[in-house]
This record gives sequence, C-alpha cells and structure tokens, in this order.
Amino acid sequence: MLLSGIYNPATILLPFLSYAVAIPTGDAHPSKDVQPATILPNGIALWTNMTINDERFNKNWQFDNPDECDWALKWIPYVSSECTEYCEADTWNLGFSYHRLRYHIKLSGNGQDPDTWCENIRVRMMINCAVRPPDFWNCNSGPRAPELPGLRTWAIDGSIGQVVQKPGINIRFDFSPWWEELDAEHECVKNAIRDATCAGTIFRNGLRCIPTMYTVPPGSLEFDESPVAPTRCMFNSEVPPEAT
Repeated sequence: MLLSGIYNPATILLPFLSYAVAIPTGDAHPSKDVQPATILPNGIALWTNMTINDERFNKNWQFDNPDECDWALKWIPYVSSECTEYCEADTWNLGFSYHRLRYHIKLSGNGQDPDTWCENIRVRMMINCAVRPPDFWNCNSGPRAPELPGLRTWAIDGSIGQVVQKPGINIRFDFSPWWEELDAEHECVKNAIRDATCAGTIFRNGLRCIPTMYTVPPGSLEFDESPVAPTRCMFNSEVPPEAT
C-alpha cells in the first residue's frame, strides 16, 4: 500500500494508489504518433518527432530540466509509483512470441509536465528494452489510460505562497510480439521510469515492476525494490476482470 505523507517545507498530500490493476477492454490500435519514421542499426524505431541526434539516445541520459526539476525537488521531491504487468496467453496457440505483455504504470504528480514525462518514458523504454513500438501507448489519454485525479499531488508552493495541484501520469501499453521472457522487461521498464523522472527524486515506495497477480508478503516494508520474477502467461479468464 502506498502512503500519504507530509514533507517539510512543503506540505504534500501524496495520492493513495491501489495495487489493483484495471485494463479496459477494447481494440488495441496503436496511436497515430507511434509510427516509426526510421530504424536505427540496433532495431530501435524512431518516431517522426525524434532524430538520431536526440540526447535521449545517450546511454546515461537522465531528465534534469532545471525549469521543472528545480521546482519538483524543492516542493515535491517524492513520487509514489506502481508498475505492473501480465502476459496474456495466446488463445490461438500460435506460440510464445504471440503472447501479449500488458503493462500499467502509475506515477503520482511531482510538478513535471505530464506530456513530456510520458514521452520521455516511452522513448527510454524503447531504448532500454530494444523493442518495437508498443501495439498501443496511452498516457493520460483515451478510455484505456485517462488522467486519474487520485494521482494528483497537492503541495504548498512557498515561492508563491499558494497551494498548487500537480497531475500524475497513468500509462498503459503492450509489448507484442517480441519481449524478454526472463524478466518480462521489468528491469528496462523500471529504468525507463527512473531515467525520465527528475534526477534526485525519491520513489516513496521504491521503484520496481511486478506481475499483476503478485501478492506482497505480510510484514513487507513499503519501500521495496527487490526484483520479482514474472509469472506464467495467463488467459484473461484467470486474472481479475479489471486487469483484462
């Protein structure tokens, strides 16, 4: 369970995030802005709004835009995170490579621009995981991943003496057909989230990606970044209806 809390000098009401995952049903059509314009030698796709010289392709790139991060680290230095996935079993028995890996990410607001935050996570995920463009990618948009009021963070901005509200981000996307089955892309997706979040941000409950059906052992600490192995692929009938 993620906790609410107070940070001094700013009073922060961190959103409460449930570990339940709800992936609305519907056709998984890719967004029009994820069509690749060119392919790098390592197979990574570039979108039309990206160039080979994009600094986000640097191995050690980390988001640190002072216009956003100076404010975030002063007034909302904590982010609550939730990253879950499940492998959807192949109904037609065509083999593992056709199993869809369905991801859901929630991050509480910290003052970063949500559109830029979403795009940077997508770019870094493509680079870190070396995968094709997702079958679909929705971030704070559409019926699959609308902007969630529960991810908003309230804080007292001492620079203006006012209470402000900062939106979080809600992301859903699929890996298909190729993805790393050994860890279900847990590590590379986690790293993409960290890369795209202001350097120095504290992930209040730790940062890791876990299977949708994973149950946290009793007595576990809230802050936990220990890896969790992926589970077997499951038919939609085997997971909670809100996770399909």
